[in-house]
Amino acid sequence: MFGGGACSFSFGTKVRSLEPVLAEKDRAQFFVGTSTLNQPNQIYIVEVNDNASDVTTRQVLRHPGEVLSLAPSPQDRQLLVTCGKQRGQPTEASLWKLPDAEEAPAHSEDDAEGGRDHAVDATAQDLTQLAAFPAQKLPVSEVAWDATADSPTLASAHETLLRTWRLDGGSVEAQEKLELDVSMLGGTTKRGASALAWDPHHASQLAFALGGSVRTWDLRAKRDSVSVEDAHPSATLSLDFNPNKPYAIASGGDDGKLKFWDLRNARKPVLSMNAHSHWVWSTRYHPQHDQLVLSGGSDATLALWRVSSISSSPLVELDERDLMDETAGGAAVADTLIRRVEEHEDAVYAARWATGGDAWMFASVSYDGRLAINHVPSTEKYKILL
Repeated sequence: MFGGGACSFSFGTKVRSLEPVLAEKDRAQFFVGTSTLNQPNQIYIVEVNDNASDVTTRQVLRHPGEVLSLAPSPQDRQLLVTCGKQRGQPTEASLWKLPDAEEAPAHSEDDAEGGRDHAVDATAQDLTQLAAFPAQKLPVSEVAWDATADSPTLASAHETLLRTWRLDGGSVEAQEKLELDVSMLGGTTKRGASALAWDPHHASQLAFALGGSVRTWDLRAKRDSVSVEDAHPSATLSLDFNPNKPYAIASGGDDGKLKFWDLRNARKPVLSMNAHSHWVWSTRYHPQHDQLVLSGGSDATLALWRVSSISSSPLVELDERDLMDETAGGAAVADTLIRRVEEHEDAVYAARWATGGDAWMFASVSYDGRLAINHVPSTEKYKILL
């Protein structure tokens, strides 16, 4: 479906993971990983033109087992970490080197569906495994790069254990570890550590979810602390730090709410949104403009939010009375839902901003394999830029 600065496309198979190609700054490119038990799995590198009218497959990469999560290098576009699971085996994390992009011919996704599948299968390439992350006592669920570290540093989650790793050439070296006590977790889900998020403002600080709580790990002090005891009833599912404002973090959970916290005083959220009618699987601040936030949920919708009042640059300074008065301009800048995208028909597991090309573009994937590309409305851009 094309038009209006948006498009959507189906991969025809189950998908759980989506990430921008972080090291690509000139073009909007995304990794998309398939997640199916009975068919070969692949990682697609897709490129979107600036007006979001066309999606092009740049590379198709064979992957052993389901792709459960993707972690692209912030500096090197040819380095990628995946968490994958083959049938009957525990989940494993691997560091891969991508083949050169120019070796793979491009295919536009506005071709006929049958032709697209045939062409993609014919041009699939192999990944080169540089290293497998050493197995821990429990399987790995996700890996996250520290974009602020001087040398390549990653963290991994293993239910009751967190680990950090240093890349040295093609090898992965274990660094710090943190054992977690999950015996006191409340609720029915009892989720282990997940939703890893490195703090962009404070070196060696990692936030993560444990059950319904939000915790932080200070690697220098070698200890963790509970930042938000009951952020969500049973499961905090997604976290993201504000890129511009220290101590500010957003969370999404099993209560369908999108909450914003000041970690210095987190007894209650500074803002709470009724974001979705079911679980909030994805939460992402805009990389530059923290007035904008994405959320994706199990209700098969993607939401674009304006949270100007708690951003680093509120759109306009208004007192409380003005915020309730449309004639004073309050309605135009109040914290609110900007748009709800309803192109998906299954749970939206990931929503991400483009980090190259058009900075106002965002993408989302749902479990049924649909990729949707959308733009921030022009009226919102003008409020931020003017």
